[in-house]
Amino acid sequence: MVNIKKFIKDNSDFSYAEFSHKLINSQYEIKGVRIPLLRNFSKEIEPEFIDLQSNNLSHEEILLYGFSAGQIKSEDEQLEYLENILPYIDNWATCDCIVSSLKKLRGEKSYNFFCKLLESEKEFYVRVGLVSMMRNFLKTEKLEDVLKRISAIKHDAYYVKMAVAWLYAELCTINFQRAKKQIEATTDKFIRNKAISKACESFRVDKPNKTELEKLRIK
Repeated sequence: MVNIKKFIKDNSDFSYAEFSHKLINSQYEIKGVRIPLLRNFSKEIEPEFIDLQSNNLSHEEILLYGFSAGQIKSEDEQLEYLENILPYIDNWATCDCIVSSLKKLRGEKSYNFFCKLLESEKEFYVRVGLVSMMRNFLKTEKLEDVLKRISAIKHDAYYVKMAVAWLYAELCTINFQRAKKQIEATTDKFIRNKAISKACESFRVDKPNKTELEKLRIK
């Protein structure tokens, strides 16, 4: 059986770990293994190889669990693995990396699961739901329902608001007029202005549309 902890130890980079600690606030130790190495290694293992109950569970092991789950071809299995790992997702990086790896979560069952996450009181449950909606459902017939549910979110945590802003900015690259309407209706100053900033930083939003967005900033 593959020795996961040995792989992590052998590929740890102290300077990269220190750098990551400045960006990521996690209760789990960051060993400093770079993401491409983890993604490649995840192809050699299965999620069950990771002991989530380990007393010294690391940030990298959590990522490996999610990355290896992304190798599974079944939506039902990927969703089950996401449910298993949810309690261990405690920062933006783990959330975004794992969600981007689970590419099969585009069916009705997954959609309903993400809808429930948006109603959670837990910051990173909501963020997982938001990032999953952004990656999987903005180009579908679910769009209006997604936006309605996002407008109803009451959670005031920083990484929830950042995810909402990111989703709106991403929508600007897909359906600008609908995104503009949504941003204009957003009364939360932080979300509205951050969405505008993110959209204006994107090379996928053209200059005239950026000019329109800038007019919507709350001073």
